Amino acid sequence: MYGSHNNSHNILKKFIYDFFRLFLLYKGATLAIIAAAVVVASAAAYFLILNLFSPTQVNEPSSNPTQVNQPPVSVDMASQEYHKFIGMNEQDRMQSAAQMTPNEQSTIMREASRVTTGIKEFMPGTANQAVAIISSGSFIGVDGHLAEGIAKILSVNGTGYLRLEQFKVTNGPDLHVYLTPNGGNIQNAKDLGILKGSEGDQNYFLGNVGNSRYDTAVIFSQPFRVLFASATLR
Repeated sequence: MYGSHNNSHNILKKFIYDFFRLFLLYKGATLAIIAAAVVVASAAAYFLILNLFSPTQVNEPSSNPTQVNQPPVSVDMASQEYHKFIGMNEQDRMQSAAQMTPNEQSTIMREASRVTTGIKEFMPGTANQAVAIISSGSFIGVDGHLAEGIAKILSVNGTGYLRLEQFKVTNGPDLHVYLTPNGGNIQNAKDLGILKGSEGDQNYFLGNVGNSRYDTAVIFSQPFRVLFASATLR
């Protein structure tokens, strides 16, 4: 085994000797060939590595649907429009609402519905005053608006009040409280003023009611002419 190893060593030495002898004889040509071989091998290695480690790009369809018609109104923009509207005086709000498109009206109504205003008023009068319930009824929502609670016409020592108890309604712009003598028709109705709160017990002064001719309590948006809720009084 030792002889075989020695023989292999001699053969390797002879190969190295012959290689350098030929290299010296053809030095110029050899260098050019070696340089060209190095350049070709480097380029091949570069593209091989690039193909192995570069991620494959896949074109996927967009998950966002194409926008059609008008661009959506952002929450911030809608809120700004709403606060600008309610910051006007009543006459300007009426004129502005009359000039709005249906989409603009819907934006104001939607923003108003997100606002809840609460109130809690006690029964009018004092403990020593006689309170009589003249008529009462339960609220129902109208045209998709939500409403609940009880409307009562009270006589406190002969002075009339409309009282809303356990009351809730979808909020809206410029909601007014009306009493009507003809089943909820706003014509010839008595406007008791702006709704004090979209939730909670509240009182509205009527004056001398006597034999009240009013049969319906109504919650109505003044500038948009939209009925929100009504209660039939019996």
